[in-house]
Amino acid sequence: MIGIIGLLLVGYAFFSGSLSSDSISGSAEPLMKRAKEDLANCKGIDKEKIAVAVVRAVNWPDTSLGCTEPGMVYARVITRGYRILLSYDGKIYEYHSGQGGRVIYCQQ
Repeated sequence: MIGIIGLLLVGYAFFSGSLSSDSISGSAEPLMKRAKEDLANCKGIDKEKIAVAVVRAVNWPDTSLGCTEPGMVYARVITRGYRILLSYDGKIYEYHSGQGGRVIYCQQ
């Protein structure tokens, strides 16, 4: 089961968008922390039970960070950030970040 989840995560990370780098800089640490805190608050769980599955540097094509909402208008400017996949209780939760430390849950 763990092997299957691992293969799914690797495949998802590889095929899911414009990845600019496999390396994680120190700037991703606070963003991962914010994402874990948000998920813990939303689910009412201990943030220590949430695992970071994948973190990838991304160049988003606009300020929606890849999470467009109907009726919203976004600036078409390359926005550097991260795709953060968190794992809890066998489920994957996707967060996107951008410049200025913005972190959002992206339900796809």
